[in-house]
Amino acid sequence: MANLIGKDEEVLNALPNIPLGVSKWDVLRSRNYLVVDKTAKLAKLVEFNMVFFARPRRMGKSTLCSMLYELFAHGTDKFEGTQIYDLWPEEKGRTYPVIRLSFNSIQGKDASEFEKVLKENIATAFTTAGFPEAQSFDQTKTLSGFLSQFNVIAEQHWLVFLIDEWDHQLSNSLDKEDDFNLFKATLSIFYSWLRNLPKPRFVLVTGIMRYRETSLFSGQDIQDLSMDPDFADLLGYTQDELQHAFKDYIPLACQQMNLSEEKLLHLLQVHYDGFCFDYNASVKVYCPYAINQFFAVVKYPDVVPYFGSFWMNSANARVALIEYLRRRELEADELKQICQQQFTLSYPEIAEANYFGTVSFKQLLVQAGYFSIESIAKNAASPEARKFNCAITNKDVSKAFFPVLASYLLHFDQDKQRKLEQACTETQQALLVGDIAHMCVLFNLNLCKEGYTVLQDAKEALYACFFEMYLQSDPILTAREEINSLGRCDLVAETSERIFVFELKRLNQSSSSKNARRAMLDVAEQQMLSRGYGSSRMDRDKPITGVLLVICDKYRQVCAWRTLDVNKTGQIERHEGFVEMLNIATQLQVRQ
Repeated sequence: MANLIGKDEEVLNALPNIPLGVSKWDVLRSRNYLVVDKTAKLAKLVEFNMVFFARPRRMGKSTLCSMLYELFAHGTDKFEGTQIYDLWPEEKGRTYPVIRLSFNSIQGKDASEFEKVLKENIATAFTTAGFPEAQSFDQTKTLSGFLSQFNVIAEQHWLVFLIDEWDHQLSNSLDKEDDFNLFKATLSIFYSWLRNLPKPRFVLVTGIMRYRETSLFSGQDIQDLSMDPDFADLLGYTQDELQHAFKDYIPLACQQMNLSEEKLLHLLQVHYDGFCFDYNASVKVYCPYAINQFFAVVKYPDVVPYFGSFWMNSANARVALIEYLRRRELEADELKQICQQQFTLSYPEIAEANYFGTVSFKQLLVQAGYFSIESIAKNAASPEARKFNCAITNKDVSKAFFPVLASYLLHFDQDKQRKLEQACTETQQALLVGDIAHMCVLFNLNLCKEGYTVLQDAKEALYACFFEMYLQSDPILTAREEINSLGRCDLVAETSERIFVFELKRLNQSSSSKNARRAMLDVAEQQMLSRGYGSSRMDRDKPITGVLLVICDKYRQVCAWRTLDVNKTGQIERHEGFVEMLNIATQLQVRQ
C-alpha cells in the first residue's frame, strides 16, 4: 500500500467520511459525511396521514426518521442542495411539534417496567416537542389514563409522530409467549390511542415485523407502504446510487485490492446487493450499513478492504437465529427448502400481519431480510394474489447463515459443529489445490453429519446447496444454478486461479456398480458439454475445470467423480475415480 502513502495522501484526506453509526441528519450535514440523497420521495411519503414502513435492521430507518424530524420541526434549511429542498410540500417556515419515540431504547426487564419507561419516554418526547407541561402529567395512572392527559394537546395542535423500531419488544419475545402477550397488551393500548388522535399531521411507524394483536394493523387508516414499488428504494442504495456516491472510493478500493472496477462492482453486488421490497420484484438495493463498512477502511492505506459478513454480524444475528431455532422444530419439507436457500411465499405470507405463533420460520427469514424476493413465481393483476420466489439475500448472509443451519442440523452440539467447520476448511483446501478425490471424501464426511431426514429423497439441488455451503469462503466464490444460453449448471466455485463447474447426478439405489457409476459420469459429461456449462465465465481469463459428481441414493454420498480439462493442444483430458462409502472399513481413507 506504499503507493497510496505520499502523493495520494491528500486525495485520501479529501474523501468524505463514511457515516458509521451516524444517523442524525444535522450531524450528517454539518460534518464531512458521505450522504446518498434519498430525499426526493419524502414529499410523496408525507402525503399520507399514517404510514407503516417495514425494513430489516441496518437499512436506514433511523436516518429516515431523523430526516423527517428535521423537515417537520425545522423546515428545509438543512436540506439545501438536496432534492427535497424544492419539493417539500409545507409552506416556507411552517413547522410542527414532532413526537419521536424509538422502542429500541425503551427497555424493561418485564412488562411493568417497560410500561413505566414508556411513560417516561412519552413525557420526555412531548416536552422536547415544546410541551413542558407533559413532565407534570401523572405517571402513576394506568397507561390509558396517562395517555388521555395528552388529548388536549392533540386536539389543539397538528402533531407529527415518528415511531422507530415499533416491534422491538415483540420480536425479541418470539420464544417467550407470556412475555410477548404482556408487551402486546401495553403496545395495544398505546397504538389504539395513537390511531384515535383527532388530527395528526403525519404518523410514521417503522419496524421489521407485523403483529395483528397490537391494534396497529386493525382497520384501514394506516397505509403499509413496505412493498409499494414507489418506495422500494427509499432505503438502501441502488446500483446507480452506489456507483455515483462512492465514485471517489471505488478506484482506490480497486487499487488497494488489485481488482478491476468491473470485478469489484461484481463482488459488491454478490455480497451486499439483493434486498427486494417490491411486489413487482423489480428493484434490488444494497444494504447501506454493509457498503459503508466495506468502504470505510479505504481511507486507511495500510488496511485492505475485505468482503465481510458486515450486516449479519452487526447485531449478532447468527446467535439470535440459533436461539429461535432451539425452540422450534421445522417440518422436513420446510427444512429442505431452507437448506436449498430458496422457497415460495405468497404476498399475504410476506406482507400481512400475523398473530403470535403463526409466523413461520420462512416468513421470519424474509421479513427480517435474511431471504429476499428474487422473482415472481405466480403473477396476477392484483399484488395480493401473487406468489414470489424467495432466496437467500446475498453472500453477506449466506456465509453466516450456514453455521445457523449446521447448528440446527447437528442438534446444537458444539463439538460436532467445530468438527464440521474443520472439515469444511479441509474441503476448501482440497479444492484450492485441485485434489478432487480428497474433496469428495470430505464431502461425504460432511454429509454424514447431516440428519437423515434432510437427505431422504434429496434431489441434486439440495446436494448442490450443501456442497456450496462446504466450499464457500473468502478464497472461493460460489454460485448455484448459474445459467447460460443453453442451460443451467448445478454449482460453480471460482478461486483466484481457476473456475470449477459442477454437474451432479444421482444413481438409483438398485444400480451402484462401477459400470453404472461410469455410465452416469458419461451422462453428466455429455450434458455439461452439450449445454455449454461454464461458458458464461469464459471472459474471466481463467482455466475452467468441469467436475462431474455421481451421488449414490442408497448411501447418500458421492460415489464417483470425473474432471474435464483442456490441454495445450485443445484436447479434453479426463481424470476420474470411485469413492468408497464411508463406514467402519473406510476409516483410513478419511484420515489421509
